[in-house]
Amino acid sequence: MPQDSEFQLAEEKKELELILNRIGFPASVLPGEEETKEEVDLLIRRLEALTPVPQPLQQPGGLPGVNPLLLGEWQLVYASNGTVVTRSAPAQLLLQASQLPGVGLSDIMQVLSLSESGSLMASNSAVFGFGPLGSWRVGIEGLWRNSGDGMTARVLFDRVSVRPVAALGLPLPGWLPPLKIAAGGSSGPGEKRSGADWVTTFVDGTMRVGRGKTGNTFLFKRKVAP
Repeated sequence: MPQDSEFQLAEEKKELELILNRIGFPASVLPGEEETKEEVDLLIRRLEALTPVPQPLQQPGGLPGVNPLLLGEWQLVYASNGTVVTRSAPAQLLLQASQLPGVGLSDIMQVLSLSESGSLMASNSAVFGFGPLGSWRVGIEGLWRNSGDGMTARVLFDRVSVRPVAALGLPLPGWLPPLKIAAGGSSGPGEKRSGADWVTTFVDGTMRVGRGKTGNTFLFKRKVAP
C-alpha cells in the first residue's frame, strides 16, 4: 500500500475510535443513535475504498482457501442496526437493568478458525451478566461456506454453547468446558442448518468490516492477547 494510503487509513481508524468512544458501549451495538452512526458508516465506507478485500475467502493470489487475515478473535465494536443478540428480548431486559451490579451484556466476540479439514469455523458469543446468578458466555457455533464468489459466505450454525465465566463477582477458571447443544438441522455438510449470508468488505491486521444481507454493517477489532 502506498505511504499516503497507509497514513489515510491510520487517520480513518483514529477517527473511528474517537466516534465509537463517544457513542460508548453498548450503545454502539444497539439500534438507535442514527445521526452519529451515519458518521461511522461514512468512515467505514472510506476504509472499504482504501483497502478493499475483493475475495477474502481465498488465499492471496487467488488460491483456494481462506485469507489468513480473517482468522482470529474479533470483538464487535459497532453494529449499524444492532445484532440478533442485542435485539433479543432477554438482552433488552438485561440492558435496561444494567445499572444493577453484575447485570448486563458485554464482550461480544466472533472467533474464526480453520478445522483440520480446512473448513472455516465460526463461533459468535457474548457474556450475559445475571447478578447473583453469575455471568455466562452464550454462543452459537457453525461454519462459513464460500458461496462461490470468494467474497460472500453462507454462515451456517448448528450448535449452541453455554459456559459460566463468573460467580459471586469472582471469575471462574477458563478451563471449564462449555455445555454444547445441537441446534437442529443437518449434522452433515450444512444444507439444512439455519444461517445467513455475510460479506466481508474490509479486513487487515486490526479491523474487519462485515455486511449482512439486510444491509446491517458490523465493525470488529482484533482482540490482542494480553
